[in-house]
Amino acid sequence: MPISIKATKNTSTGIRGVQRYGEMYRWRVDAVRFRSLTGQDPTPPFVARLNERESGCVDSASFHTIEDAGDDLCKFLKAMTGVSFEY
Repeated sequence: MPISIKATKNTSTGIRGVQRYGEMYRWRVDAVRFRSLTGQDPTPPFVARLNERESGCVDSASFHTIEDAGDDLCKFLKAMTGVSFEY
């Protein structure tokens, strides 16, 4: 059963983790947001990706649509956890 990352409050885009930057969208996940999105502690693959970043966040490239950013975030979370996500 997929886990939903759709936000019910506290986001302007409607998908937790996805933010709007001008005309583009991208996602950012830090350790706290990973726990919030997935319901589990950061996994070793995520920690390895996080350690590669000086910012303390793993973030995506820019996307033209919120749907593309949301789909990419779901794919990333699945790769890090093995669990399916949807928004």
